[in-house]
Amino acid sequence: MQRSWTDFYACIRRANVFMSNYDLIPDEVSTGGTSNRKQRLLGEAYGLRAFYYFQLFTMWGGVPIVDKPIDLGETTGTTLTRASASEIVDFILQDLETAASMLPANHDESQLGRFTQTIAKALASRLTLYYASQYWNPENDITKWQTAASTAKAAIDYAEQNGYRLADNYADIFSATVNPEVIWCKNSGGSECVWWNWYGFPLGYGGWYVDGPLQEMVDSYEMAATGEIPVLGYDENDNQIINLKSGYDPVHPFEGRDPRFYVSILYHGAQWQGRAVDVSPTGLDNINIGGVPRVNYFTRKYLWEQHNLTTGSGNSYRRFAIIRLAELYLNYAEALNEAEGPTAEVYNAVNKIRRRAQLLDLPANLTKDEMRNKIRQERRVELAFENHRFWDVRRWKIAEIVDNKKVHKITVNADGTYSYPVFQNRVFDKAKHYLFPIPQSEIDKNRNLVQNPGWN
Repeated sequence: MQRSWTDFYACIRRANVFMSNYDLIPDEVSTGGTSNRKQRLLGEAYGLRAFYYFQLFTMWGGVPIVDKPIDLGETTGTTLTRASASEIVDFILQDLETAASMLPANHDESQLGRFTQTIAKALASRLTLYYASQYWNPENDITKWQTAASTAKAAIDYAEQNGYRLADNYADIFSATVNPEVIWCKNSGGSECVWWNWYGFPLGYGGWYVDGPLQEMVDSYEMAATGEIPVLGYDENDNQIINLKSGYDPVHPFEGRDPRFYVSILYHGAQWQGRAVDVSPTGLDNINIGGVPRVNYFTRKYLWEQHNLTTGSGNSYRRFAIIRLAELYLNYAEALNEAEGPTAEVYNAVNKIRRRAQLLDLPANLTKDEMRNKIRQERRVELAFENHRFWDVRRWKIAEIVDNKKVHKITVNADGTYSYPVFQNRVFDKAKHYLFPIPQSEIDKNRNLVQNPGWN
């Protein structure tokens, strides 16, 4: 965590240095030019400072606010105190508002990745949603949910007015370098895209298989024909508790699932580079090779199937989404449901995403609690492996349940049947794990910093 704290504050310092020297930049209009580049750069500095404070907020909560450069000879950095959560949120929102006033709605393809007014509005939506959620809003102040709903709606409206829309095909979001849904992306160089494939490809294709989805993630993809979750959990013997209403066939567990499953996860029998993935005891992709335990699934999202890791040929440049329009729809649905209940607008926002995935609409007449669960389920699947779930379960304050238990993998037995042994016993201490510890080296430098609960 030391590196994240240091890196984020280093980025904030660079923004502060730029802002403090802004007047030294030549005014392009006064020198005969017509570009608004100078103003745009200032807007980008405000936007990026807001983003890095948002990162600090999600990890540590209230942190010191530094809004000007601190010189090496100053003692200010050793006397700063932590701002409250509300002060940090207000500061970030003010920076985003300032950034939005200086920036264009979007950029052409050559400038993708640079901060825009649409990004500022979208990030404000994410921030206000987090701040309205249970961890930061234990008293359930409805006005915070109303603010989150109106902020999300404003972001959606502005994005759509400026050409953003849901991509027609879910898979295109993660393969096309330019698509109408991605509001902000990381422009990854060719080498980073290569490493993504090395880390994600199964062993039999030359990959290193650094990570993979748990069985619980696989279970979260509903059956397309019924809209029901297929597996409700595991008994004391690690046997699946099957939802009999779902139409799930445990003999053929990967058939008939939410189409997003096939875009996001590689499983035993899935076609990849001209053959079926095989994690059977003698299979080419058996993850026990080398004695390294894994879960026997592979994260497909953002992998490039044409890349031959052996020859190094066929790789393609990709842009990794940081914010996309589907998130804003789900932000809006969640906030509005908490503020007003499952209104028609809540249904419409979620069903737009489900229809794009070729799924059934949500059932009619859901209660507020039922709709909350449906929205959380939709976020888990729609935004899988895009750096949302980790933070969602913390802001909802359910990590002490979902991240504090046994988790499972899949084993393909010699006779072709499946079993689901325990992969790990995970522990989440609700007294300390919702926030990260401030690095001890920072506290040693500044005794005014108060450590997060449970980490003393």
